Amino acid sequence: MTELTHRSFYLRPVFRMIASAVALISVAILVSCATHETASDFEPEWEKLVVEVAQFPEIQPTGVAVSNSGRVFVNFPYWGHQPDVSVAELQPDGSLTPFPSRTWNHWDGKSATSSLRSFVSAQALYVDSDEYLWALDSGSPRQERGVVIAGPKLFKIDLSDNSIAQVFYFDQKRDLAPYSVLSDFRVDTDGNKAYITDSGRGGIVVYDLKTREARTVLLGHESTQPQDGLTAEVGSHPWVTTLGQRPRYGVAGVEISKDKQWLYYHALSGRDLYRVPTKALANDRLSASMLASKVEHLGSTGSIVDGLWLDDDDNLYLTAIEKDAILVRRPTGEIQTFVADERLQWPDSLAMGPDGYLYFTTSMRHLQSPYRITDVKSQPYFLMKVSVAKVDKAVRAQLEAEHARQSAHEAAKQAVKAKQQALQQKRKAEQVRAAAEREAKRVAMAQQRAQAAVQVQTEAASAVEQAAQQQAEIAEQARAAVELAKAQLAEAKTAAEQAKQAALEAKQLAEEARAKAQAGQQAKAQAQQTRQQAAAAKAAYEQAAAQAQAAQDYAAKLLEQVAQRQAQADNATEQAQAAAEQAKQQAESAAQAQASAKLAIQFAEQAQQAAFEAENAEFGGQPAAPTQTAEVQTQP
Repeated sequence: MTELTHRSFYLRPVFRMIASAVALISVAILVSCATHETASDFEPEWEKLVVEVAQFPEIQPTGVAVSNSGRVFVNFPYWGHQPDVSVAELQPDGSLTPFPSRTWNHWDGKSATSSLRSFVSAQALYVDSDEYLWALDSGSPRQERGVVIAGPKLFKIDLSDNSIAQVFYFDQKRDLAPYSVLSDFRVDTDGNKAYITDSGRGGIVVYDLKTREARTVLLGHESTQPQDGLTAEVGSHPWVTTLGQRPRYGVAGVEISKDKQWLYYHALSGRDLYRVPTKALANDRLSASMLASKVEHLGSTGSIVDGLWLDDDDNLYLTAIEKDAILVRRPTGEIQTFVADERLQWPDSLAMGPDGYLYFTTSMRHLQSPYRITDVKSQPYFLMKVSVAKVDKAVRAQLEAEHARQSAHEAAKQAVKAKQQALQQKRKAEQVRAAAEREAKRVAMAQQRAQAAVQVQTEAASAVEQAAQQQAEIAEQARAAVELAKAQLAEAKTAAEQAKQAALEAKQLAEEARAKAQAGQQAKAQAQQTRQQAAAAKAAYEQAAAQAQAAQDYAAKLLEQVAQRQAQADNATEQAQAAAEQAKQQAESAAQAQASAKLAIQFAEQAQQAAFEAENAEFGGQPAAPTQTAEVQTQP
């Protein structure tokens, strides 16, 4: 198997009675299609959510319908063996009453006459808003003999008197195929249309209740066909025949919206939900391709599905065969698990009762031929119901419990966070205390240093006093030495005066010698300066000569260029004069030509006049005056 399969989760015993009774409560609510929460998570204090309405040990139910007054009807198809009753009303005591009569519930299995007046293989039921019970007869016993003559038909039964109001027959040759299997249906009484699924061929039969004509549409379309490569897993086992073949059934479950605008449908051998506008289905002028373009794919349901039901709030319930569950598709498109129970072995059809309970059957189709050699079911067939209100209550309880768990989890997270913050604050306090201890030690050491400094200061003061006494003694000795030095200084002063006189004389002699030497140096410096000025003058003269030569060369070059340009100007003047002379000659030639032309015109006029006069003289009459055409043509 290449596709993923889904394992069902079941409810566990939770509702404990004082007398130690344990009830099996099942609910898998508002999570995902792959996860089923159970009622044991919040232990509701009410009855079992899934209630057994009736048990059928031998006969296999498929369809169920509940009237507005609360009457419950069940049908039993001719699959494994012929049932004793095909359509029955369930009585309050659990017994079955053939409906609408025992005669209609007896088919002899042979004649077409009997097929006309009885159920061959009742497949599905439906109650409309006008309290009519509709019953679909597939006309295909055991789904292996083909459609029998007069077998497929649709009954309309009046519940006010239990009489058959109408029977709508199919032409099994024109309307169906030998392998057709009419599975489920819905009726639009306002539009006079019945929409019936053919899971054998994979198509939707549109039956006009007014004209009694049938059309099968969407044949071969992917939405009505079995899904390729799908191997469903039902009851933890692959759903295959005893020969290992995968069952291939097309569209089976069907439901119509409350406003009758949409038809929802789902293939039995598939996991996808579709819908199509009923207006498009009823339009017999639409081509197959145009109708196919109106089909909408609503996504995967995660399971093969048999029955559908849409409530007044547009919640679509689906029997999830692979999950032993019923799913619900919310108006938002979200698919949730509505209820799950291990007793839901192949939940088949759905119907909502006026008591707010959703009724459904378990057909255990996978536990009998051709999928089992022998019947291996371990429980009877069931008709069950589940309270939508109680499920909603359980949902709310679970949501509240989940909210409480989340709140507790959040509180635990906050507590852990607070604990972490306390630990951090404790660490900070320890760090502050350690810093304070280090600061105290530092202060103690500073006090010790201060005490040592005071002691050193005291010792230093004593040493200063002793030094002062020693300095006084030394000062006395210094005064005695100063007096002695003064006497010696007087003597030295006298000697210095004498030396000074001798120095003045030597200085005078030196000044004279220095003056002579300075005069020689100045003469030498002036001679050197004169030589430098001469060299500079020579260099300036050479530079000025070079600049003059360059200026003279540049002026000569300019004169040469001026001469060239003067020559060019003279040449241009001569050319202009020649051109003017030539133009003058041409003008004179033109004037001469014009004069010649005028003269020629005059000659022509004179010739014409002479010709005119000659003609006049010859014919003796007065000819018409000549036109000016010739003159115009001769003008240049």
